[in-house]
Amino acid sequence: MLTMKKITASAVSVVACATLAFSGCGSSAIDVADGKSADAASSAAMTVRINQAVKTLTYLPLYVAIDNGYFEDEGVNLKLDTGGSGSAAFSAVLGGSADFSIQDPVFSPKSHMNGGDGVVVSGVMNAPAEYLVGKDSTSVTDDLTTLEGKKVIVSPEPDSTWAFMTYLISKNNLKNVELINVSIGNELAAVAAGQDDYAVVAEPNASKAVMQQGLHEVYSFPKDSGWAPYAFSSLTSTKKYVDAHKSETQAVVNAFEKACQYIYANPDGAIKIGQKEFPDMDESIVEHAITHAIEMKAYPEHALVSEEAWENAMTIQSFIKNVDGLDTDSTSYETNVDSSFAKKAQE
Repeated sequence: MLTMKKITASAVSVVACATLAFSGCGSSAIDVADGKSADAASSAAMTVRINQAVKTLTYLPLYVAIDNGYFEDEGVNLKLDTGGSGSAAFSAVLGGSADFSIQDPVFSPKSHMNGGDGVVVSGVMNAPAEYLVGKDSTSVTDDLTTLEGKKVIVSPEPDSTWAFMTYLISKNNLKNVELINVSIGNELAAVAAGQDDYAVVAEPNASKAVMQQGLHEVYSFPKDSGWAPYAFSSLTSTKKYVDAHKSETQAVVNAFEKACQYIYANPDGAIKIGQKEFPDMDESIVEHAITHAIEMKAYPEHALVSEEAWENAMTIQSFIKNVDGLDTDSTSYETNVDSSFAKKAQE
């Protein structure tokens, strides 16, 4: 359950900013080769369509599952599309052009607020992976009042870096912290030039800040806050689809479970997959970003989205008024998370 230290606050995530900041140009693993069915009742591969919000390192478990052949092993012929945003990805599921989507899990409770039946079946990013960087190397972890009177660059409301800092300021009663909104991807230049004091960024921008801009990471939300696990990105569908396609759902979640375990058992292999999937990104940046995410336990160790991870996420979504409250009929764990597939995959 989320807790607050006397001064140090925890992290927030709406994932839009993190997802875009973590993204990069790269090859698209779109049509995975056919494989033999994992369903004993069928000899044909099961076709499953996934729509990801964007191509991003945040979704590394997906690419590990593809590149290591885990979907094929489970008898899944995967069709992967990219929606361009979380809303577009989940809309593809609602519209029937996709079976699953990957994005911020908040779209499930928001669907229930409107009479829908969204459901989360696997985690994809399991920590609020945002970082405060600045020219001054002094850590602010033990004294957040250091931020008072400072200028901090964030993305526009309601994106994740805005949400992080808004919560941090509010819960710690920080005074005169000026938030400056800039478009995603333009956070570092003003800090490096000394025009502003800090910026809140996700990977790979956090790695770029340290390795290319001469900046320093002075506060790590997932490391300091104790808010992990945190349902940051998820594999989402509808209860109607899941109930009618249990074999397909189990096979897909099995593939994600294998991918999550592989990332921690073989980080060098995970890095190589990341570099393959993002050939236009500097290999050293990819390596640093993935290593950083693993160190922060940002990628899930297992596919299961825990009750704690869900409650942490909904606490923040409620704080920024993105949902209708904490533990309501539309936001409860029981309403939104079907843990049965992930639990079976872990057996």
